[in-house]
This record gives sequence, structure tokens and C-alpha cells, in this order.
Amino acid sequence: MPSTSLLFAGDPVEEGHGLRAVVSSEPGVDVPRRREMLQRAGVEAVLGAPLVRLIGERGDRRIVVGAAQVGVSADGEAAVTFLVQAVWQESTGWQQDGAAVPRDALIASLEEPAHRITGDPKSVAVTLAKAFTEASRNEVIRLRGLRYELERQVADLLAQRRSTALRSLLAQIIELSMALSRARDHAREAVRDGLWIALWDTDTYRANRGEPANLAQPWAATHRAALRHCETMDVELAEEVARLQALLSSMSTFAVAQDGEAQQRFNMVAAAAAAGLGLPALILSLYGADSFLPFSFDRAWRALLPIAVTALVAVAVALRRMPGRVSPRHYLVAVGLVAALVCVLLVAGLLAPAG
Repeated sequence: MPSTSLLFAGDPVEEGHGLRAVVSSEPGVDVPRRREMLQRAGVEAVLGAPLVRLIGERGDRRIVVGAAQVGVSADGEAAVTFLVQAVWQESTGWQQDGAAVPRDALIASLEEPAHRITGDPKSVAVTLAKAFTEASRNEVIRLRGLRYELERQVADLLAQRRSTALRSLLAQIIELSMALSRARDHAREAVRDGLWIALWDTDTYRANRGEPANLAQPWAATHRAALRHCETMDVELAEEVARLQALLSSMSTFAVAQDGEAQQRFNMVAAAAAAGLGLPALILSLYGADSFLPFSFDRAWRALLPIAVTALVAVAVALRRMPGRVSPRHYLVAVGLVAALVCVLLVAGLLAPAG
């Protein structure tokens, strides 16, 4: 339901800055149909600006991508409609979310940058659109921070400082790349369409496309500044998408290497198990085990000590040659497995029938 809110007044609010506008939100709508509706409503100036926001606290953040539609009537009343195209939520590991965007949080994120929004309806519309484009461009810095966070997780994974699921990390990189690509599409569309200025001022539209035109409007420089923000936003988002794609390629290579390392680890474990069990079994088969069974205390240690020592040596050699970093915990687990093996053999020897 539409509500009146103060936008771009600064935080804290700066005197003489900002504008109260009727704000509403809805899913992305067909742009030509929306333009016709605004024209029929008697709006004197209408503009469309890219909308990119990162809202919420860490752990429950959302990336909102879409457009902000600005309309100002002849009496100076401003209306803003958020045309939200897609939302990505962090709580489950960056993925596209179909839930409704919390409009209050979205409006609260539009306190900065502070702008003096005054003048006739066309000046108000252009300045308000410029504020949206500048805010979206500034948000790219925070989106870059998300890439840094993913790179930190990748570094921790490579250094084995924490256990992170590789598949989940790859999915987050792809989702974030999709979000930034969508945002870039809106920035490019804004540049191409001149923020919809052609609906009511073809001279400004032609001038921004390099065609000769007479620009006598006082807000022409502001409109051009808004387009420059969109152009810079396009370039910066393109760089971020390229870096994410490069990171994804690197992670794909790492995934292949990780599979090879896992296979090598398995081979080492299998070799250690074969040596730890096979050598004692060979010794017992050569000299016979009947003389040791059933176990007594004297027979048990003479039969099981060679097996335990051989298994420990085999496991220690395997761990020393294991790819990656081996911690003391790995050695403790290995000793525990050898002890469990010896206990199983001891119980089997005690229960063996007399020959």
C-alpha cells in the first residue's frame, strides 16, 4: 500500500535536503505499459533509474535489483515506485528469494546521498532520478565487499583453516554473479534509454546520444550527471562480474585438483591398510597361528605386538606422505584405529577354539 516517505535527506537529516514522496513497490512491470499508465495519469515528468540495494544485517542481508520509477505531477507531488525484478537472500547462502521485499528496510536504505530537491516538476524528477542513480552506484562498493567475503572463504578453504562445502561456495559465486549481471543490465538500459527522458524532452535525449540539440534546461547538467553515474556503475559492475567469473574458473580448477588429492589420499589410506594388515598376516601364515590360539596373556602380546608395530609404522609413513596439512589429530585418530584393530584381534584370539 502506498505511503509517504522522506527520501535522500541524509542521516542524520540535513535541513533543506530530501523530498517527501508517495512510495509504493511491486514486481517488475512491462516498461512500455507503465509509461502509458503514467502518461494517462497526467504526470508532467517521469524518469526511470536503476535500483540496486544491499539491505539488512550481516547473516540476513538481501540484494534488491530492479528499477526506481519517478513521476512528478504538475502540482509538484512526487511518486516513486520500486519495480523489483529479483531479490537474493543471504540467510541460506546467497540464493534468489521469491519473498516480498521489506519496503520499510528499502526506504530506510535511501537516506543517502543527501540531495537538495527543489524547482519545477521536471527539475524535481531529474534530481530525484539522479539521487537514485548515485545511490545505486555507491552500493557497488558494498557489493564489492561481498566478493571480498567470498574470496576470504575460498582462501580459508584452500588453506584448510575451516571446512566449507565447495559445492555451496561455487553456488554462491554463481548467484552473486547473476545478481550483479542483472544490476548491470539495468544500468545499461538506463544509459540507452536516457532514463526515459525521451518521453517528454527529445532534445535532451538526442544531446546525450551525441546528436546536435539546443539544451536550455537548467536541469540538463543534472541529467547528464545521472547518466554518468549509470555509465560508471556499468563499468564497475562489469569488473566485478569478470572477477567473480575468474574466481569461479579458479574454483573449478581447484575442484578438479581436490578430486585428485582425495583420490591420492584414498590410495595412501588403502596402501597403509594393506601394509598394516598384510605384513602381519604374511608372517603368521609363514610360521602358523595355531601355536598362539587360543590366546593367553603370554601368547597375546607375542602375537599382537608385531601386528601393532607394523600397522603403526605403515600408518605413520602414510600420514607423512599424505597430501595437504596433517595435524596431530590425524595421528591420534590413526593410533586409535590401530588400537581398535588390535582389540578386535585380541577378542577373536580369546574366543578362538582350541586346536
